[in-house]
Amino acid sequence: MKIHNYIPSLALQPYIDGFRIIESEELIVNRVLPGIVPVLALRLKGRISSENESLPGFLVSGLRKTPRLIQYHAGTANLLILFKEGGINAFFDIPAHEFFNESIPLHNLVDITCLEDQLGEAQDYHQCIAIAEDFLTARIKNTATDPLILTATKAIKQQQGQLSITQLASSLYISQDAFEKRFRKVIGSSPKQFATLVRMQAIIKKPGITDLTHLALEAGYFDQAHFNKAFKQYTGLTPSSFFKAPPQW
Repeated sequence: MKIHNYIPSLALQPYIDGFRIIESEELIVNRVLPGIVPVLALRLKGRISSENESLPGFLVSGLRKTPRLIQYHAGTANLLILFKEGGINAFFDIPAHEFFNESIPLHNLVDITCLEDQLGEAQDYHQCIAIAEDFLTARIKNTATDPLILTATKAIKQQQGQLSITQLASSLYISQDAFEKRFRKVIGSSPKQFATLVRMQAIIKKPGITDLTHLALEAGYFDQAHFNKAFKQYTGLTPSSFFKAPPQW
């Protein structure tokens, strides 16, 4: 498997975190963990499936609670477009929370005829990136951001998901109901769910995990049982099994 990362153009950098091309020369099954931003996937060649069902060539995946097993078949290449928090709203008319736990075919949202034709004729990956950038740049509709919600996501990430959502809303001088509605619309999940995803990402990125009890306490869980349950929902595995075989990306 080969992974190539690309930096987006200046026009897209406010909304796109990066481009990633994943190549697979042989069949690979990967456990894809829930992320904290939506992803637009464009299949450049080959076949990709999940639970033995082929996935659409172009689709948008929102934030999720649980992992997925993705099969990259031999001779496959996939272009992943990683949005920034709130960035997806610049390109699509529907609120971000409608993508939650969903993978929506791109053709259900926009006309992709030209995009499919152009990618099919592309000579190399740099040309694929240029085509994707032109497609996205032409679709920029809503450049407005929500500074309050972006401040909230920054605070959640700084605290690695370990903070009170009620206190966070209070510190931003907004009622919790209004805060949660705005957060779901911009980010694609509730603040609590986003904080859980951030917390789990912080846990699995810690190097040299040996003491799971200490890890649970450090992550803000007061007993091993609650930690194990939350961890298994996020990864699909127990902590001990997961750290023996981490995901490939």
